[in-house]
Amino acid sequence: MTIVEFEILRQSVRLDDRADAVRQTLAIIESGSVKWERLLLMAELHHIRPQLAQLMNHIEPDLVPVGFSETLNRRYQANLHDQISYAAEFLRLMEIFRETGIMAVPFKGFWLAHEMYGSLGDREAGDIDLFTDFNDLKRIKSIMVEEGYLVERQMSGYTMDDLYHRCGEYNFDRFDGEICRYHFEFHWRISSPVYGLGIGTGDLVSHVTSGTLQDHELSVFTPSASLLLAIMHHGGKDPFMELKQVLDIARILERHDDIDWDWVISTARRYGAENLVYIAVKLASELSGVIIPAKIAAKAAGRRIGNLTANRIRFMAGVTVFWHPLITLNDWLFRIRSRTGLMLKMRLAFYITGVVMKRFLLPARWR
Repeated sequence: MTIVEFEILRQSVRLDDRADAVRQTLAIIESGSVKWERLLLMAELHHIRPQLAQLMNHIEPDLVPVGFSETLNRRYQANLHDQISYAAEFLRLMEIFRETGIMAVPFKGFWLAHEMYGSLGDREAGDIDLFTDFNDLKRIKSIMVEEGYLVERQMSGYTMDDLYHRCGEYNFDRFDGEICRYHFEFHWRISSPVYGLGIGTGDLVSHVTSGTLQDHELSVFTPSASLLLAIMHHGGKDPFMELKQVLDIARILERHDDIDWDWVISTARRYGAENLVYIAVKLASELSGVIIPAKIAAKAAGRRIGNLTANRIRFMAGVTVFWHPLITLNDWLFRIRSRTGLMLKMRLAFYITGVVMKRFLLPARWR
């Protein structure tokens, strides 16, 4: 069954033919089958309200419910304000890190918006992600506390040993009253050890280069490393749940035809994540219209890759809630099926059994 609201969202993330995207959207709207509140909810869940706002601004106002476009555009402007604020706070802290010799390389977030989307406001994000070295975390904690930040509540009691064995990031919040203004995540790998995504600074040091943001020079990742980290994060930690995650991949591919595919594939293979590369690129092609690079076209055309890609598109099309037993199980089956290595698959299977039991079977007081 075609979900018309998702079809509109698909048109909003197309990069191949904007004029045709507008025509297709107009035809859907004129059919009279759009549920506008559902469309707004799905755009929020997929974190692509800027893209939907851009698309709807090409549609005649009298075809859209009163207030719909205004709501979208307000959120679009608010996101731009947020991202400018996040970038400014990062640049302020970056000078402190630089003076103390701490490596803190931005990835995803405002940097991806700036470098791959062309505008800070065009990518929704609610935090600042940095890649660092685990050995610098004690100094990072000291600096962040001095600058008015608190360790994220669920991590507040963790020792460094706890962090190393249980997490992939160390998070800090700065509050203005009850409102969290900034949320920083310092990664030394993509996720907790159970996911097997332990890529670290040793893997990435050769792909750190120079970038510029608001006349500030900073250390950033090459497009190849940005692509691999996005794939690992969006497809390994998060199992391609949102159109924004696919759009990240598409934007990088659209802007860079010089990806070092040998490095990307070989590094991903070491972490059992090679299939995620092909799935990510195929998703980007099917949903955004970017061309699959010739170097990986044959692997991306494989039947298994096609089935896993179709699974994710079906999920994205139908979901309006993420916390449901069948959805959770499907997500974890994708994680297992998309990875390679028997031990890794067994570890993921064992972990998901515990997750499902704790979340859906145990009484709340025992969780």
